[in-house]
Amino acid sequence: MRIKGIETIEVRGTEKNEVEEVIDLINCVFRTGRGDLPHTMEKEFPLLLLSENRENMRIIKDDKDIISIVNFLPQKILIEGIPISAGSIGAVCTHPNYRGRGYSSKVLKDVENRMKEIGVNLCLISSTRSLYKNWGASEVKNCRRYKISAGLPTLKFIVREYREEDILPIKKIYNSQGTRYLRLGRDFETLIDSGTFPFGNTSYKRYVLEDKDGLRGYIILKKIPERIVVKEAVGDKSEIFDALALLGNQLGVDKIDYILPHGEVAPAGYRGEEEYLSGVLKIVDFVGLMEELKPYFKQYCIDEEIEKLQVMEKNGKYQLSLGSEKLEIQSHRELLELIFEKKEDKKSIDGGKLDELIDTVFPLPFPWTENLNYQ
Repeated sequence: MRIKGIETIEVRGTEKNEVEEVIDLINCVFRTGRGDLPHTMEKEFPLLLLSENRENMRIIKDDKDIISIVNFLPQKILIEGIPISAGSIGAVCTHPNYRGRGYSSKVLKDVENRMKEIGVNLCLISSTRSLYKNWGASEVKNCRRYKISAGLPTLKFIVREYREEDILPIKKIYNSQGTRYLRLGRDFETLIDSGTFPFGNTSYKRYVLEDKDGLRGYIILKKIPERIVVKEAVGDKSEIFDALALLGNQLGVDKIDYILPHGEVAPAGYRGEEEYLSGVLKIVDFVGLMEELKPYFKQYCIDEEIEKLQVMEKNGKYQLSLGSEKLEIQSHRELLELIFEKKEDKKSIDGGKLDELIDTVFPLPFPWTENLNYQ
């Protein structure tokens, strides 16, 4: 994709001999440029900045130097066991000498084309910058934040620090969830180290919950100067909440923040507050996403009805229809609200089965995005 009016510059994937230069620029912007921190971005985001992902590390290069970068990692996310195709954007930057020229926006347009080309239907971005909102991405309220007070609950298990030999049972615990990121091969081994790599004033602690029969769950905490938050935790929610109370006591903090996305239920007695998913989302291909979600819909609705469901996208507007019933959606923001937040005022023309379907399948259960897969 060539940039109009700049004949010598094009947007393209990174070549093998350019990967090191891409990573150098990213480190200069995000580490050296943010308090002279060590160059560790490739250690923190090894899947995103892997040489094998270089075609999705989209760049603008002048005659000799790479000057602007947008990286994305294609991933699969399971929605109650049904895979959808997503892409995580991260480590987006432009060389300080070239900022203010709209280069990142131009690369984002190329990234959108690339995503459509390889079948990525949903885009996740690890930032809420205006750059992404101007591109059409938005925040969505799909979570609840809980503040677990430090305490000394009576436990039927022990809480100890993670050891390398715990990785296989942890994988089994993680994979027992229907809604999660799909982690293949050695992804988990890579992510449990890279996703907890310390930098600046940020560090991590990893724990497992264990009884005489083995591991029951695990917790990964992110420690920043002002608070401790849960990065990822899997297991029985009552046990996780009790373990967090104990850890708060051991770590000397009053409370630990734990965000649960829609579809995960806190133990009785806990009241959370509405919270946004981390970063912003953009639906790259609405029709493609709905097609991928059909098996999820069929878990709750009659097959024949789902096969009759029609979806359409045209000129920035969207439509769902079932026979004579239609729901018109006027903007991408409203579309995200429908799918991830389920605003109550979204009703179809003629009412009936389409409204019932929408009430049943939306909002989508979705994993917390700032977990180990955060790229």
